[in-house]
Amino acid sequence: MKALCKNSKELDLKAIQKGLDELMLMENAGASLARLVKKEAKKLGQKNGKRAKILFLLGGGNNAADGLVALRQLKNSYGFKLAFKENENFKKQEQILKNYGFKFLEKEPNFNDFHIIIDCIFGTGLNRKVDEKTAEILKKVNKSKALKIACDMPTNLGFKPCFRADITLCMGSLKESLLEDFAKEKVGRLKVAKLGLRTRYFNEKASSFLLEKKDLRLIKRKKVSNKGDYGHIFVLGSKSAGSLAAMAALNFGAGLVSLLGKESFSPLIMCKEVLDERASVLCAGMGLKDLSFLKDELAFKKPLVLDAECFLSKDILPHLNRSDVVITPHPKEFTRLYKLCFDEDLSLDELFKKRFFYARNFAKHYECVLVLKGANSIITQKDKLFVINLGNEALAKGGSGDVLAGMIAALMFKFKPLKAAKNAVLAHALVARKYKFNKNSFDALKLIKGLKCL
Repeated sequence: MKALCKNSKELDLKAIQKGLDELMLMENAGASLARLVKKEAKKLGQKNGKRAKILFLLGGGNNAADGLVALRQLKNSYGFKLAFKENENFKKQEQILKNYGFKFLEKEPNFNDFHIIIDCIFGTGLNRKVDEKTAEILKKVNKSKALKIACDMPTNLGFKPCFRADITLCMGSLKESLLEDFAKEKVGRLKVAKLGLRTRYFNEKASSFLLEKKDLRLIKRKKVSNKGDYGHIFVLGSKSAGSLAAMAALNFGAGLVSLLGKESFSPLIMCKEVLDERASVLCAGMGLKDLSFLKDELAFKKPLVLDAECFLSKDILPHLNRSDVVITPHPKEFTRLYKLCFDEDLSLDELFKKRFFYARNFAKHYECVLVLKGANSIITQKDKLFVINLGNEALAKGGSGDVLAGMIAALMFKFKPLKAAKNAVLAHALVARKYKFNKNSFDALKLIKGLKCL
């Protein structure tokens, strides 16, 4: 699990106030960048049988100054300065290079001549589009076959064109903006550079985290136990979607699973005519037309996982202020729910740009656990927020969300709701990631079958 930050400038300032001056932080940042470039250059050299040729694209601020520190530590490397106003830190690092006889490229190079290109144009300080000349350079760089590394953040992230990084090296701490859905195809692999102190100290008051494979926790079955020890999940959904959720719950650890209806797709799933007290957890909404259960007395007594059609009814509102409820909307469903909760129209475009903001705003007002599905799914409750970036395009299939709802329900008998949601979403992503075949051939049944591989 890695800590995330919203504002890295505040973290830098705290480090400086505690004795790590700005030049020391810059030296550590540049050294970390140089180590990464050396490592990648060595790999390319072993693969191609020749020394990698390296190019730094430089703006004029602190991000570029980090690049200058790295540049003076690397062989076979070149610097190309774009026409930007240079701050004092940049000038200082530039002068050190000049003192050793380093010369910058005077003309725009042929980007296809380089094996590695490092983006040190802008970091976190830019919140507007770059100028046309810089945009043209970014387009040319993106077309090159070079390995692309972004220093702290790809230039022009959130706009077009954006530097399309294969690797982004974050300075000190991971930035939340790099984990927005719009950034997924632009940032590549995310790595964190230490700036002279442990990440825990640098980002000591973190309340948001990136979950990793090693964080996964599953139900542990005791040698001496029975089906009742693992809960009885009741699924309220259509025959098809409900059966998927039910099979997922059964394959993810539930002892018993019942589908409310006359038949299911599997003999392993029991069918029930009515809800009863034997239910440990209710999982509802998948293809469900009759939402009257939301007003049922039993629904207020049992832990709930609410999905799909549930977000069409205002009867969901009383359940949102319960800490034993998990809701799992995809983006469009979340915009509907947001309208019900706040009487505010939220467009998909606006949500796409600021998913962390809207997830947090919801969590401020409601007690339930929110799983906001997406390319990088967000799980939040109160002031805690977790994000998972391990999922891939294979999950963009009907039924994937039904399976996730059943998985969460299975864990809720043993785990607290937030823990259940975190681990189910993580497992869900890991199964898709492990799939070795054509992503187009993945489906909900393969997702359920893949749970055995965790």
